[in-house]
Amino acid sequence: MLISALAISARGADDMETPHKKALIYQEILQRLLAGRYRFGERIPVKEIGEETGVSRQPVMTALYSLQERGFVRITAQVGCEVISPAPDEVEDFYRMFAAVEGVIAGLAAGRATADELARLRDINAQLDHLAPHAASAADYRRINVDFHRQLHLMAHSPLISARQLANFEMSDFFIVQSCGFDAHLDRVAGEHQDVIDAIASGDARRADAAAQAHILSVSATVVGYLRRLAG
Repeated sequence: MLISALAISARGADDMETPHKKALIYQEILQRLLAGRYRFGERIPVKEIGEETGVSRQPVMTALYSLQERGFVRITAQVGCEVISPAPDEVEDFYRMFAAVEGVIAGLAAGRATADELARLRDINAQLDHLAPHAASAADYRRINVDFHRQLHLMAHSPLISARQLANFEMSDFFIVQSCGFDAHLDRVAGEHQDVIDAIASGDARRADAAAQAHILSVSATVVGYLRRLAG
């Protein structure tokens, strides 16, 4: 847990009203969602979160309203808050948008990345390649995968686009956790990343765009396929 209830209690719950503390509550609930603690359609236990973190209802609800704006949860007046439960087609639509933006970023990187930045991207992907035989290390996969895409975004030298795309990565991770899990793609990710690296190294923006989109759409096929099978 990001927040220690004992530490909060020692300072007093009122201290949680500061913007920094509200941000911590937001991150706490977001990380619970990304860890799969709350599943599609489940009620978010506002009172329980408040008790576990030692804060009042107000900062918890502030965090949940922010998460609703980001698309993770849905708040209904007089009813409560629950995790979204999207249809497979909605998730597929998200990944089409997500893939298109990642393609733009990779295309920009093909024309802007330095040799040192590209070398760093290769090093990160090598870590994933070594991880691939060990399906149990899905948590490590997520961490290294985030490093890979953050490095790719850095190489595009377009901070505005990259900042927006990182939010999409959180949503993608959320969908993966809620469906097939990270280990479902572990045997393919390093190879797909390598296609992106080779395209960027060639300086071919269109090839890089296509390789990045193909990688994200490969993840989409796994996630959406799982959700469709679940829906029957």
